[in-house]
Amino acid sequence: MCTICNKVIPDFGVKHTESLCPVGNSRYCSNCAKYGHITKRCPAKPTFQEPTYLEQLIPPSELKEFNITSKTLIKCKAEEPPQLIEIKDDDKVIMSYLSARSIRIKKGFTKRNTIEEYAKLNNKRLVYIG
Repeated sequence: MCTICNKVIPDFGVKHTESLCPVGNSRYCSNCAKYGHITKRCPAKPTFQEPTYLEQLIPPSELKEFNITSKTLIKCKAEEPPQLIEIKDDDKVIMSYLSARSIRIKKGFTKRNTIEEYAKLNNKRLVYIG
């Protein structure tokens, strides 16, 4: 008895090798669509690739059934540009901006460091004016 059957069917009476094991040969791999091993132990693991065409999202059986042969590109949404914070280059103005948003200045930080960190964390672009 082989090690595969020993785990699954301990009292399987037919002696055989692992290469001729009926249980091992009946295992199906969904990665490579072959019998003989499980997906976890597939020698040809696929790498994930984002779909390029809309038709890649339709099951192959339906593509065949409805005779779909077109290739419609999927248009990706671009990231939103960061919002702009225009603030006067003055400590009082920066402090009032921070206090209006209940942002406290951390120990060891300056007002400028704090507002720059706030802008970075909130995907905003900071511009000091006049």
